[in-house]
Amino acid sequence: MTNHKKIAYRGSIFYFRDSANFANLPRADKTAGKEHYVYHEDGILIVEAGKVKDVGSYADMKKKIDHIKIVDYTGKLITPGFIDTHQHAAQSAIVAAYGEKLLGWLDQYVFPSESTYRDPHIAKKELNFFLDQLLMNGTTTAVSYGPLFYEATDIFFEELNRRKMRFITGNIMMDRNSPDTLCLSTQENYDIAKKLIKKWHNKGRLSFCLSPRFAISCSDKLLELCGSLKKEHPDLYIQTHLDENVNEIKEVKKLFPWSKNYLDVYDHFGLNDKRSVFGHCIHMTDPELEMLKKSHAVISWCPISNNFLGSGLFNIENVTKYTTNITLGSDWGGGNTLSMFAVMDEAYKVSMLQNYKLASMVRWFFATLGAARALQIDDKVGNFEIGKEADFIVVDPAATLYMRYRREKVTDIFELLFILMTLGCDPNIHATYIYGEPAYIKKEKQAVTVKVAHHKEKMTHK
Repeated sequence: MTNHKKIAYRGSIFYFRDSANFANLPRADKTAGKEHYVYHEDGILIVEAGKVKDVGSYADMKKKIDHIKIVDYTGKLITPGFIDTHQHAAQSAIVAAYGEKLLGWLDQYVFPSESTYRDPHIAKKELNFFLDQLLMNGTTTAVSYGPLFYEATDIFFEELNRRKMRFITGNIMMDRNSPDTLCLSTQENYDIAKKLIKKWHNKGRLSFCLSPRFAISCSDKLLELCGSLKKEHPDLYIQTHLDENVNEIKEVKKLFPWSKNYLDVYDHFGLNDKRSVFGHCIHMTDPELEMLKKSHAVISWCPISNNFLGSGLFNIENVTKYTTNITLGSDWGGGNTLSMFAVMDEAYKVSMLQNYKLASMVRWFFATLGAARALQIDDKVGNFEIGKEADFIVVDPAATLYMRYRREKVTDIFELLFILMTLGCDPNIHATYIYGEPAYIKKEKQAVTVKVAHHKEKMTHK
């Protein structure tokens, strides 16, 4: 009798063991660190009730799956879903907006677009479009800036809960230096966050994230209230922007003349701790890096948007002298793709511009188990250790004609990951599973054959 509770997935399987960290991952020497990752060219992943039940090679596992339903993904790569630690859920409509630096780009494009989320019908449609795109790109968990308005953010949480996604988000907060259509009072910002925390924090797979946009758009009082909410709920996450743009940094100094540096502003209000996620961090000073080292806060490196907005190059070689709590973000909005393949590719290029080789394994770690660990959810997601939640993706390395050609030349997992990160995009995501259930399965294009009927015309000559 077939066991319908368990499902076995067959394909190539790759994930990092819990023992993996930035220091012990393989780099130039491919034989080093082999004990910290698992690769089965022909493997089996068994899922039951949303959790990983077992995993191993097909040769070792085939007797265990005699009476289990098998989903055959032979030729494809089964791996934990990607984790995107910086994105703007309400900015889909302005992706690829042309020709501005950060501050001008916010005024001209971002603020007018985010204002439309005051209409709950628009919000629901746009947010579901965003989530569909996210799943098509293989991202199963994210730290995301929600809309400003209560009803829109409440809708966002509703949709995330319905989809059973593990997600960290909250209403974006701002009470100055923004248009009237977006600038709520300090008290309104606080009340919305308070209400959402009560309703959604730690419900299902959801966590609330205090989200002051950046210091420029937040008064001292609003940052103070964020700090008080953090004290009241110590397990809240915090997300904001830090050292993204040189003009932004100058403006922060004008608004907070007492501060030693940009990070000191957040630290002063109690917003710099191990559950803080700071986006960008391009122009960090050594004192700021020392502060991050002490707080164990998380860096979200967003190379695509940094390049698009001309913000600067993240210096990973220098940053890792202080902290390896580094993750990757698409920064959807400023970033022009939700594909973590593209984010990992851009991270490689930015590093190469600074004469630093960023290894394949390191980048993939940043986007999976490394991000889960930085966010303190690695007991739940990030790899296929038994008992963890079954959020995984099925990657097709031969999704295009050229990638099929290129795949045939690959001899090991290092090369396979590298070509996926260099050439991959959303077409390579064949399926995305959330808590053991399919949330997205790619529809294969069907070849259409057009039959042309040739009719012989009879010519009558008079």
